[in-house]
Amino acid sequence: MENPCLTFVTPCLLAGDRSLADVIIHEISHSWFGNLVTNANWGEFWLNEGFTMYAQRRISTILFGAAYTCLEAATGRALLRQHMDITGEENPLNKLRVKIEP
Repeated sequence: MENPCLTFVTPCLLAGDRSLADVIIHEISHSWFGNLVTNANWGEFWLNEGFTMYAQRRISTILFGAAYTCLEAATGRALLRQHMDITGEENPLNKLRVKIEP
């Protein structure tokens, strides 16, 4: 769970082999970008994740190299494509701006 300037993580994410470092990087990136400069409401939440993923990939490139980050991005795109194929591109929850009803 992230908050501006403070990040709460479960100790099980601090694996000695750094296998979960991306999760830590992602949550810290929320504090730097996502929570302080983005969405005014939940319909604009894509901005929050967009800035956060940008920061995460910049940090991952420095820590793990460009090949790692490219593979991670390609895997993310493949998973998105799989999700869109399963749920349908016209599903309202698959839109960039999700209309949230009161």
